[in-house]
Amino acid sequence: MAMGQPTTKHTGAVYTPPRVAAFLSDWAVGSGARVLEPSAGDGRFVEAVVATGRASAVCAIELDPYAAAAAHRRGNGAAITFVGDFFDWYRSNRPDGEFDAVVGNPPFIRYQHFADEHRLPAFELMREEGLKPSRLTNAWLPFVVAATRALRPGGKLAMVLPAELLQVNYARELREFLVKKYTQLHLITFQKLLFDGIEQETVLLLGDRCDSEGAEISFTELEDINSLDMCSVGKSPSVHADIDHARDKWLQFFLTPREFGLIRELEKSTLSRLGDFAEVDVGIVTGRNEFFVLTEESMKNWGLTGHCQPLVSKSAHVKGLVLSRGDWEALAKAGASCLLLQLGPSDRGELSKASLKYVKWGEAEGYHTGYKCRIRSPRWWNVPSIWTPDAFMTRQIYDGPRIIANDAGAVCTDTIHRLRTRPDVDRKQLASLSMNSLTWAFAEIKGRSYGGGVLELEPREAEALPLPIGPEEIALDLEELDATAKLGKSHEVRRVVDKAVLGHVGLSEGDIALLNEIWERLSTRRLQRR
Repeated sequence: MAMGQPTTKHTGAVYTPPRVAAFLSDWAVGSGARVLEPSAGDGRFVEAVVATGRASAVCAIELDPYAAAAAHRRGNGAAITFVGDFFDWYRSNRPDGEFDAVVGNPPFIRYQHFADEHRLPAFELMREEGLKPSRLTNAWLPFVVAATRALRPGGKLAMVLPAELLQVNYARELREFLVKKYTQLHLITFQKLLFDGIEQETVLLLGDRCDSEGAEISFTELEDINSLDMCSVGKSPSVHADIDHARDKWLQFFLTPREFGLIRELEKSTLSRLGDFAEVDVGIVTGRNEFFVLTEESMKNWGLTGHCQPLVSKSAHVKGLVLSRGDWEALAKAGASCLLLQLGPSDRGELSKASLKYVKWGEAEGYHTGYKCRIRSPRWWNVPSIWTPDAFMTRQIYDGPRIIANDAGAVCTDTIHRLRTRPDVDRKQLASLSMNSLTWAFAEIKGRSYGGGVLELEPREAEALPLPIGPEEIALDLEELDATAKLGKSHEVRRVVDKAVLGHVGLSEGDIALLNEIWERLSTRRLQRR
C-alpha cells in the first residue's frame, strides 16, 4: 500500500479475483453496452469489461486517487475514470437509466467508518427510493440502490456482495427493493471463501432490471471460483419471490421448489410459536466476565462464598435438556467458571472486607474502566438484570436450537438466552418439544451464520420459531431424552420427538422427511464454512 493511502478498514477496499471480474463482465456486458463501475478500485472490473470488446463506453468512479490511477492504466485508454466520491458524482450527474450494465465490488464499510461527507448523500439516495437507512447500514447497500437506478429497463447488474444480503435484518428493505426492481435474480455462492485472509462470506448477484411484482430468484452453490463459468447460471430452478415475502431472509431460496412450497405453507398455518409459551431474553451482560465469573476455587480463595450464585457461562455447560442441581455441582467440582459474583447495590463503605479487597484488585486490573462497568459507576460492581430463568436456550448453535429446563436455579451470561415461561407451561416438556425437525428447519431459515459454522438466533427470531404442539398436550419421556442428548445423540432425540409429535399438527411422513432434508441442506451449507 502506498504512503498516504486510506486503510482497507476505512475504504472497504478488497480487490476482486480476476476470474470473478471476468465472469461478471462477460455475463453483463452486451454489444454496444454503456457500462458503469461505481467503485473501480484498482481497475479489475474496468480491465475485464474492456477485455470483452463489447462495451461502447465505460465510466469508472473511484475515491482513492492511487487506485483510480491504477484503474485508468488497466482501462488502457478505453474507460473514463472519475476520481471522487461516487454518491457525490451521482448527485451531480443524475444518470438514472443511462447504463446498460453496472458491474463491480462495492466497498464494505460499516456505519462508524463511513465518513459523513460520503454517507449523507448515499443515505439521501436511499431515502429517495423509500428505504430507511440506519446506524447498521453498511456502505454496500446504497451502492446497490444507486446501481439499480443507473440501469435502463432490461439492463444487467453484476456485483460481488457480502452474504449479509441474504440474512441480516438491516438488509430487509434492500431485499424487498431488489424483488421489485428486477424480474430475474440469480445468486452464486461458494463453499470456500472468495477472498483469501478475509472471514467474509460473499455472493455474486446477477440481476435483470425491470420493475416487477416479484422476481424469480435462483441460487447456485459452487465449491470455489475454479468452478465458475457461464454454465453456472440458470442450472438451478428459480422460485418466485412475491412482495409479501420479499423482506424475508433469502437463505430459504437455497431450497428446492418443493421444499420452499412446504415452508410457505407452514408459515401461513396456525402453528404455535415459541413466543406463545415463553419470553426469550439475552443473558446477563456483566461487562467483564474475567472479574464477575468465578470458579469455586477462586470464590473460596477470595472469601466470596456468600456473594456468588450458580451460573451457566457457556453452551458446553448445558449438554442435555435439563440442567439439574447435580449437573451444576459436577461442573463446579470440575473447575468450571460457573459462579456469578453479585455484590449488589452496596456502596463501597458497605462492602464486606473480602468484597472490598476483590473490588480493589479489579480496579488495579482496570476492569472498572470498561464501558459496561463504567456506566454503572460509582457502584460498577453491581450487575443489573439478574433473574433466574425457567429455562435456557442455546444462542450459538451447531446442530439445532435446544431448550434446557433450569432445575439448578442458575443464571446465565449472554452467551446463552434465558426464558421466562408462561405459568401453565411445563418447562421440561417445552425442552423436549424443541428437539424436532420443524423447529430446527425454521431455525436455519430465520437465524444467521457469520462464519465458523455457528448459527445464531436473536430473541425475536427464537420466539418466532414454530413449535409443533402446545407443551401441555403431549407427554414425552424427558428423562430418557435428556440422557440421550447428554450422550451427544441429539439427532436420535429429534427422531423420537418427530415421530411422537409432528403428526399431531397434520404433517405427513413425507412432510417430516422434507423438513429433515431442509435442515440438513442448510445446516450442512453453514458447517462447510468453518
